[in-house]
Amino acid sequence: MVVDGVILGDGRAELDESLLTGESELVPKTAGERVYSGSFCVSGTACYEAQKVGKDTFAYQLMAGARAFRNILTPLQREINVVIRVFVLIACFLWILISISFLSQSYSLNDVAQRAAVVAGLVPAGLLLAITLAYGLGAVRMLGQQVLIQQANAVESLSHVEVLCLDKTGTLTTNHLTLEAIYPIDIPEEELRSHLGDFAANLSATNRTSEAIAAVCPGSVRSPIAEVPFSSARKWSAIAFDDGPRPGTYVLGAPEILLKVAPLPANWVSRIRRMTEEGLRVVLLAWSANWAALKETAAVPQMPPDLTPLGLLCFSDQLRPEAYETLKGFRQAGIEVKIISGDNPQTVAALAKQAGLSDQISLISGTELAGLDAAQFDQAAQTHTIFGRITPDQKAALVRALRRSGRYVAMIGDGVNDVLALKQAHLAIAMESGSKATRGVADIVLLRDSFAALPHAFLEGQRIRSGIQDVMKLFLVRVFCVTLLIFATAIVTDSFPLENKQSAVVTLIGVGLPTIFIPVWAKPAPTPRGGLVRSMLHFVVPATLSLTLVSLLVYLFFLVSAVLDLPPFQGTPPGRLFPCPAVPW
Repeated sequence: MVVDGVILGDGRAELDESLLTGESELVPKTAGERVYSGSFCVSGTACYEAQKVGKDTFAYQLMAGARAFRNILTPLQREINVVIRVFVLIACFLWILISISFLSQSYSLNDVAQRAAVVAGLVPAGLLLAITLAYGLGAVRMLGQQVLIQQANAVESLSHVEVLCLDKTGTLTTNHLTLEAIYPIDIPEEELRSHLGDFAANLSATNRTSEAIAAVCPGSVRSPIAEVPFSSARKWSAIAFDDGPRPGTYVLGAPEILLKVAPLPANWVSRIRRMTEEGLRVVLLAWSANWAALKETAAVPQMPPDLTPLGLLCFSDQLRPEAYETLKGFRQAGIEVKIISGDNPQTVAALAKQAGLSDQISLISGTELAGLDAAQFDQAAQTHTIFGRITPDQKAALVRALRRSGRYVAMIGDGVNDVLALKQAHLAIAMESGSKATRGVADIVLLRDSFAALPHAFLEGQRIRSGIQDVMKLFLVRVFCVTLLIFATAIVTDSFPLENKQSAVVTLIGVGLPTIFIPVWAKPAPTPRGGLVRSMLHFVVPATLSLTLVSLLVYLFFLVSAVLDLPPFQGTPPGRLFPCPAVPW
């Protein structure tokens, strides 16, 4: 919805208003009810009159009241923020000491300004340039791999992922369904094909399933009296006719849902189970003589209670050719893969095995999840790999459960039903062929649905983190070394080791130029254990102590030379080279 308005006529639609209200449940809208910009039409068809635009819309008023931008920082960014705060605290502490020394001793204002400028240089302003350069190079490199970066830290965020959640249809598969077989139940196959063709030809909102049916079973255009569009939350769609050879209500949906009101013999149930285990998508067509059932339905659609099964349909969904190698790469990187889908769990599990996941995967359905309490739900999210017949709000709940466990979660989706889950994940990834709503909330968009580009993005994220880590080592060594030198020279000689111009030269050579080239030359490296700072201590501490000791020895050498009136180099007048600012020659 792009503007606010009111529903007109006798149309009906279900809207996702989660961006405005935070509620995941779909909201049915009929004549006279208001719709708001920022919500998404998930199913149905209706007309509405635009009444409020721009600043008058409800969404703009919410934005004006909140003025908040949601930005998820990566673990690396959070640690960098901590390090910068430590640097600032060190600088503030030294500024306080310099101010006290100015009041208690006879230092000139110029000396105090020089020392304050040196201390100010300890704050790593060049770190911002290094991070910006690293993120910018990563985005450019990923564009060459058909990956569009919509959030600056998205590539680096991918290198921290511990759990990768996938939607099956359109992500793991190509989302091109093919009707493989039709099995009539107590009716001739020709009659079943006729019903299927009429069903697909008269739907107002088509989908992949109806398009696959229409390609095999041509039908005639009729005048349906009522229709319930397909919804991933309901798992069924329906259409009603009051004319033709067999008037009534036709319902097409998941067998598990329809079998509650349209029971089948045990042999048919076992056949359904066998086909789903082979990786086929199975749907059931059922019929009710009560053609007015949908027309008289309540605000929330209900299936007719007296359905008769007419036939089973088997669809095959082609696995993406790069899926096997991609998932293999993630498993080798130690990333746990979970598949969350609205399809039958057995079908999803069969495709997962074709994609190379372990044969010892565990699966659970959305119906089973609905009967669990909060603790059991969190446990199921951790222990299971395949989640089938999952509703959009359950997808979001699963991602939230994984985040509560302390895992860093990425979610890949392509449909509107994935929007809620994408918003809950640390990193949201969308396919280019997905819905506009999905691409709008995603941090990364895979152009041309290039699923195989993800391992390259993962390595690029490691490269970015490695480069920033090396830059951080330089800044840490410089700050700690200069700080120790200031205290050491103050104790030994009651002087200050550097002037502002000398500090500028040291900064340019020590951290200025390297921060430009290190992000360019960085190589991918595994994620350090124990955090960024802790992993760098084995380098920072020895380097800081060594440099501080050498610098102090050099400083003391020239100090002794000045005291004894010895020239630093033969033939060079005293004071020409390496003058000691704190001690007059």
